[in-house]
Amino acid sequence: MKEEILTRVIRVIRGFSESYNRNPVIVMKTVDRYFRFGLVLGCLTVLAGCAGRKPDSITVFAAASTREVMERLGADFQKETGVAVTLNFGPSSGLARQIEHGANADLFLSADESWADYIADKNLVAERRDLLTNKLVIIVPADSARLIKTLADLTQPEIHRIALAGPAVPAGTYARKALEKAGLWDQLKDHVVEGSDVRAALAYVTRGEAEAGVVYATDAAGSSKVRIALEVDMKLHDPIRYPLVLLKQDSPQPAARRFYDYLTIPHAAQVFTDAGFGTAP
Repeated sequence: MKEEILTRVIRVIRGFSESYNRNPVIVMKTVDRYFRFGLVLGCLTVLAGCAGRKPDSITVFAAASTREVMERLGADFQKETGVAVTLNFGPSSGLARQIEHGANADLFLSADESWADYIADKNLVAERRDLLTNKLVIIVPADSARLIKTLADLTQPEIHRIALAGPAVPAGTYARKALEKAGLWDQLKDHVVEGSDVRAALAYVTRGEAEAGVVYATDAAGSSKVRIALEVDMKLHDPIRYPLVLLKQDSPQPAARRFYDYLTIPHAAQVFTDAGFGTAP
């Protein structure tokens, strides 16, 4: 395209030179003709540029435990603003490492503070705020009659497998700390089956492949195939907070900032609350 325009300009210049030597009137007509041509060409170029532009879009990396609420809010935001929201879910540990290695992300919603701290240490954070809170619970299959009144009941001989998220995953870290502080980890560690994230731990119980599991209250609330047998005492583990991170970019991303703020408006807070999350003060 650029070469074609340059060729036309050269032809115009040559035409001016030749015409001027013959008749000044011809020159003026030539100038007028090419001026009109330039206007048309300019308009076509602008229109082509507009047609080729992609609408604003953002990419959000979010902890697996937030899948349903973030899908809902991403769709609501896109409907209201026209900004497309691409969501990537997984364990906070894996998402943070992807961001560290240059993954294309505008925001990061972590299930704990340590992985937000991790990317902050890499100088990748533009802004950050605590967004949500959660609770840890013991679950059993919905059709199970097993009673678990204390964490010590997990040592019952009928419980052969206990599903936990992996040790690097926030839900797994909280669960291990709680069991360690309760003095039960050494008795239970050989019965643990690990999930890649908290949803994988939940799946072990929903499929009947584990007699019990330790997940977030919000995960249990979202499944009809499990029931909550016990809420874990919050004193046994660190507070469960979900930091929302606006990631640094080479150039300003207004759409990312807009969604960052959108997740704190009353509508978003209600969606989170309805799903069982607490909102951070």
